[in-house]
Amino acid sequence: MSRLMRAGCLFLIGLLPAGTALLYKTPPAGIEPATLTAEPGTKAVELVAVGDIMLARKVERMMQAYGDDYPFAKIADEIYQADNAFGNLESPLSTRGRALPGKGICFRARPALAGQLAEKGFDVLSIANNHALDYDTPAFNQTRQVLQEAGIATVGGGKNIDEARRPVILEAKGLKIGFLAYTDYADVYFHPRYPRRFQATNEVEGVAPLVEQDIRQDINAIRPRVDILVVSLHWGVEYSHRPTAAQQRMAHAFIDSGADLILGHHPHVLQGIERYNRGLIAYSLGNFIFDQNHRLETRQALMLKARITAQGLEEASIYPVFIDQSQPRLVAEEEARGILPQLQSLSAELGTTLEVGSHRAVLPRQSFPAEV
Repeated sequence: MSRLMRAGCLFLIGLLPAGTALLYKTPPAGIEPATLTAEPGTKAVELVAVGDIMLARKVERMMQAYGDDYPFAKIADEIYQADNAFGNLESPLSTRGRALPGKGICFRARPALAGQLAEKGFDVLSIANNHALDYDTPAFNQTRQVLQEAGIATVGGGKNIDEARRPVILEAKGLKIGFLAYTDYADVYFHPRYPRRFQATNEVEGVAPLVEQDIRQDINAIRPRVDILVVSLHWGVEYSHRPTAAQQRMAHAFIDSGADLILGHHPHVLQGIERYNRGLIAYSLGNFIFDQNHRLETRQALMLKARITAQGLEEASIYPVFIDQSQPRLVAEEEARGILPQLQSLSAELGTTLEVGSHRAVLPRQSFPAEV
């Protein structure tokens, strides 16, 4: 669990019902409570963000062989020690429901894995994606329930469209971090005799669709309530290393509306980082826990660490990740040379210069102007 939850100071605003109990876990073996590293008198929060987390299919077989800790074993410290940790949950956690008719790939993982995600330190997970309703409404509802019971907030989905669009706000060290989440794959169905769309409506459970006007409205509504605003977008072209012109235009519009950090996922490969005005756009962080072992590019990913103060986003570090048989780990030196130069080049195409070292790329605090 994050530093904040270990201290017992986490607040979820706008998602969990009044009176919901949060579960506070003891640290995993070998992990000591982290200490504040900010300069005296300053408040600095570290947000860690990763891409797609899929705990079914071959990932499940690896856990059956080596234990439920297997996918997290080599990277748990990085998640746990952050003040807030975010990811995109790409598989429902449920024993209920049935696979949607006509949908070629349907994921469903064990509900007990909600406890693993909480124990490893995840605070908020997006469920706005194209797999959230793979096993229909019963599995979707159970996923939200077991994550809530484990102390993890979900964003981007709910019992109706209002709840799906509702923000999550986490408070850390006196700073409020807001999260919104949407998917570009909400309005499709897979069988004409069972036209179950993923999009939530006034009466039907589901996810928040990526509709530019609605998202700008949501950003404007939450902006006065938070110090930093994170928008998660499940979008883009699968296996493409570059965002589309339409994505770039929308990302700029969301930052102009008040978003500080945009976290993208769905392509299963990494894409460039763009600094735009006061904001930062990670168009695709790639996979995180996944079983796409047949292609090198789907095994290369990014972990983003953002330093946040009352003045906003001060610094961002991007760490290269390699996924070895569904087990992500940070890499450096030789292995990082296969990822960081590519990230640097893709970011340069977006007009952003990254400072690249042996194990990470950095956007320094001077890259984020106080005024624009």
